[in-house]
Amino acid sequence: MSISSISSVSNSNISMSTSDDASQLEKQIAIIQQQIQQENSSKDDDQTKEAKIQQLQAKLEQLQAQIQQKQSQKIEQTSGNQVENSKNSSQDKTDSKNSNNIIDVFA
Repeated sequence: MSISSISSVSNSNISMSTSDDASQLEKQIAIIQQQIQQENSSKDDDQTKEAKIQQLQAKLEQLQAQIQQKQSQKIEQTSGNQVENSKNSSQDKTDSKNSNNIIDVFA
């Protein structure tokens, strides 16, 4: 029984720059899922298959976590912008009321 090298899995060309958006991460997930399918149908022995698949699944989980993190950041940014816009709108209304009161007092 021979165990082949697992280096081909760990040396895959998946880049993780901070500028990657969710769609790029989803493409990488698709690639890893394809690699898992290829490994399942490979002629490697069961122990080698299992080791490679575990590595690929770990990368898959890592990418999925990154997608969730990016989605959370988008939601936080969106809700933060909405809160800021709401504050600005409330402030504008208050300023408008105050200016109307001032005009009414002097009129």
